[in-house]
Amino acid sequence: MENNFYSDKENEDEFPRAFEDYITAKAQGELDSLNLGEDEFEYVLDRLIEEGMQDEVLELAELAFERYPYSAQILVRLCDTLVLMGNPDKALEILAAYKDSFSANSTIYFLFSRANIAKKCFSHAREYFYKALEFDADNHETMDSTTALAQDCIDAGNYEEAVYYLDKASRYGELPYEFFNDYAFCYDRMDAPEKAEYCYDKYLDKNPFNDTVWFNMGTVQARLKNFEKAIDAFEYSIALNPENSSSLYNLAVVYMNLQRYGDAAATFEQFVKIDTDILGRLGLGEAYIRLERYQDALEQFSQVDIQCGEQHSEALAGTNSVNAILRCKEGKYEEFKELFLKVLDTGTAWIGVIYDMLPFLEGEGWFLEFLSGIKK
Repeated sequence: MENNFYSDKENEDEFPRAFEDYITAKAQGELDSLNLGEDEFEYVLDRLIEEGMQDEVLELAELAFERYPYSAQILVRLCDTLVLMGNPDKALEILAAYKDSFSANSTIYFLFSRANIAKKCFSHAREYFYKALEFDADNHETMDSTTALAQDCIDAGNYEEAVYYLDKASRYGELPYEFFNDYAFCYDRMDAPEKAEYCYDKYLDKNPFNDTVWFNMGTVQARLKNFEKAIDAFEYSIALNPENSSSLYNLAVVYMNLQRYGDAAATFEQFVKIDTDILGRLGLGEAYIRLERYQDALEQFSQVDIQCGEQHSEALAGTNSVNAILRCKEGKYEEFKELFLKVLDTGTAWIGVIYDMLPFLEGEGWFLEFLSGIKK
């Protein structure tokens, strides 16, 4: 959800000349001479907030607060912008200096809470949140402010705390369905995939046309090992947005896990057409190996090196794996052993591919003797 803590549209178009005066003063470098009333400053700030011009908001809010230091509305805009721009300490300093002047203003305490969340001081944030509730009689505004705190907690990586604020917000009225996505995202990060699945379902019941949420649902289903449901979710996502490379990649991985290598290769092929992430080519290379399309696999690993501008370790391991498999099939066991050791130096992932493609090795005495020598 959008994370503007304060954005007021009530004054929209009420002071159009004020905004024009601001634009002129800004262009001429004469902001200090800008002569606006308190309401006019608020109007211009809101216009800038709506347009996402944070640097301009901060600059003008500081000027406005110099002119009207006891305006709660300007104070809110200034401190909110400081938090959004990564300076919660400055926001807390200003709020502390003027707190007594606005001791019954709930928004001030919500801002204290928000700034403390930005500093990851979650217990302090709750203290100010409880204080805000003592003075806030408007359920709708309380809901909006509380859901903003939940989003702040998501941004801070504290998903349990985000769920806490979402639960609190729901006490002030029915949350818009979009918040089911926030709930689901948090539960997914909290390793509660069943709850995440439930919340994604609730969201998609209301809006089945969001490809990103279908992608998220697919990842949850894959974690739950509901692979057919995961495939359906990723395919819905791709149908809604054929350029969703994340869904293509994850769908291909699911196919690989199900040993549906033809489907995996076809999906990776779609992925590499629209995304430059080398993981796609590495995955496609492995899929080709599984399909015994060895020259195609070597071409993908070569493309990884070209894309990186140097020899990539994973691509080299893939290339050595292909060559090891081919040398073994040709009976060139000494060459196979040399390549096998090179692959082993990079880890065990590609070794598993070699074993899968050469299952007869388990019964070969020369290979067992070779492994015994490696262990020693």
